[in-house]
Amino acid sequence: MSSFHSTDDRSQPVLPAERLLVLEKLLGKRGAHSSRFLAEAQREGLSLKDLWKRVDQRGNIVAAGLLASNPGRTASLAISPIHTREQASETVALLQTMTRHALSVGKIDLIQYMADPHDDLELDVLTAAGFMNLAVLVSMERNNSRNAKAPSPIANVVLTSQAIQDADMLALLRETYVDSLDCPGLSKLRHEKDILDGHRRGGNFNPQLWTVMQINGVNAGVALLNCTPAADYLEIAYFGLAKFARNKGFGAHLLDHALHLAAKHKERSVVLAVDERNSPALRLYVSRGFRANTRRVALALSSLKSST
Repeated sequence: MSSFHSTDDRSQPVLPAERLLVLEKLLGKRGAHSSRFLAEAQREGLSLKDLWKRVDQRGNIVAAGLLASNPGRTASLAISPIHTREQASETVALLQTMTRHALSVGKIDLIQYMADPHDDLELDVLTAAGFMNLAVLVSMERNNSRNAKAPSPIANVVLTSQAIQDADMLALLRETYVDSLDCPGLSKLRHEKDILDGHRRGGNFNPQLWTVMQINGVNAGVALLNCTPAADYLEIAYFGLAKFARNKGFGAHLLDHALHLAAKHKERSVVLAVDERNSPALRLYVSRGFRANTRRVALALSSLKSST
């Protein structure tokens, strides 16, 4: 990190000896909370090499940010609390420097941030730093019922967890993005291979929890469930139908199958996130017992250019 050079000398990566102090700024908490976060980061293997600070002319820390790398060449962003316009201005300057550096080194193509939809100051900061507002995501959850039954068969419809070639899976994902109501701009901000790698999520990937739906022998839908070892739930990481299969009851059929697979696992609940503009998907999830928990604004900054 000491080799980093920037014309903005007030925004810098944090040295190991400074981490505890900068984490206090990042978390908006003192001492014990930061120490516990640092210990947990070390235990979970969370790298703090992309922990950044911004200082004022006297060297006082005025803003902090952390990028946590994820599978699929993505990273999640965390920033220190923003209460004033002055803090907002300093945070924008920090984000512009740290994200430009992260995207330029070639290991990350997409940086994501989840914001409070009611925090206008935070949203202004992210927008000023170049982030694109993708959607308001509704987090939903339902009990992982042990009684979830397999759906009744439908003629000419096959549900399979047999692995398909990456090229075929990418082609299917591409079909599900056509006129999608779920974060329609996101796929244009990532390389296709990175999307698939991101869904696999490293060691959490279990191919038996991935389902492809075929209609008359044509790949038509996909439901991707992932285990989450650090929490007591399964996540529907992606759920989508090709355009020709929509509004015909196939989505309910595929979801019922996915929930039947989930019921074979010990996790307490099943969670997902859906674009609040996607009314058909919201109705389907509610009909299957999912309840809305929180709403967050999904923002992203990409090394790729979006055509939307």
